Amino acid sequence: MRPVYDAVVVGAGPYGLSTAAHLLGRGLKVAVFGKTLDMWRHHMPKGMLLRSHWWATNLSDPRKDFRFDRFFEDSKYEKCYPLPIEAFIDYGLWFQQRAVPDVDETFVSSIERLDDAFVIRLVDGREVQGRAVVMAIGLHHYAYRPAEFDGLPPGFVSHSSDHGDFGRFQGREVVVIGGGQSAIEFAALLHEVLYDVKIVHVLAGRISSRARGDQAGNGLPRALERLL
Repeated sequence: MRPVYDAVVVGAGPYGLSTAAHLLGRGLKVAVFGKTLDMWRHHMPKGMLLRSHWWATNLSDPRKDFRFDRFFEDSKYEKCYPLPIEAFIDYGLWFQQRAVPDVDETFVSSIERLDDAFVIRLVDGREVQGRAVVMAIGLHHYAYRPAEFDGLPPGFVSHSSDHGDFGRFQGREVVVIGGGQSAIEFAALLHEVLYDVKIVHVLAGRISSRARGDQAGNGLPRALERLL
């Protein structure tokens, strides 16, 4: 017999944990699957700083018992801006242990509709049944990888979310493609371990090197072609 839940939450990041906390607060039987704060712990660079203030970065529980200000009282961290990513990760783990203590860190492999319920299959072969399913899998699975780079050798091109530690790039020349906040912040962090970083901006399908003023149309930027 499959265990039956009122709701199954797929994902144990900030949104998944907050959703589960509110569902549990309503007295529902809830299952949460996924590795706690996996994207934040393994797909964000060490040394990153959050743009949001700590008081605007709370995870949500129905009684507001586990907000950031209480975490500061229980931890070594002090209220500050900008907030180090390590503080946010530790806060998320602290929140999970108190608000959603029974996270099952097994990944979901498939979800199937069965009459008025759902069958959720896990990668270890187990199955559970839920009357409702909440998807909170985060942004990592939606990382945009331009098709122009599909033909490059494996490992030569990667997405920013693939890296938590930039030490592997020490002594190498790196091209950062993108001109938004994430790209600029990654370039700044790369400068801490690299001597030279080229920032390449992508706009409306055209790739141009902002650092060099090159124009490469819709193909590879010349700064990147030179590295091949």
